[in-house]
Amino acid sequence: MEQEKPTKKVLIDHEEKQSVIEFATMLEKMAKKLKEDGKFTFAQGEEYVEVSPSNQLKVEYEYEVKGNKHEFEIEFKWNSQENKTRPMDIK
Repeated sequence: MEQEKPTKKVLIDHEEKQSVIEFATMLEKMAKKLKEDGKFTFAQGEEYVEVSPSNQLKVEYEYEVKGNKHEFEIEFKWNSQENKTRPMDIK
């Protein structure tokens, strides 16, 4: 019996032009919130989307060049079920 695949839901699909400084500032804010709170929130007008990854991530960095066009991507993935399990310890 074949399992039904979960429905894909796109919560953010946003593209804009930024200076290198603006982009670096955005990355710094994300990194700071992840370090301090374990999550960060995108805000656009009155809309908010919280990103709360588990402690273990699958991280991918990709740099692609096609002629004069350069593309660098940072992607991280996680399984939300991993948030519900705690590591075992002996005391």
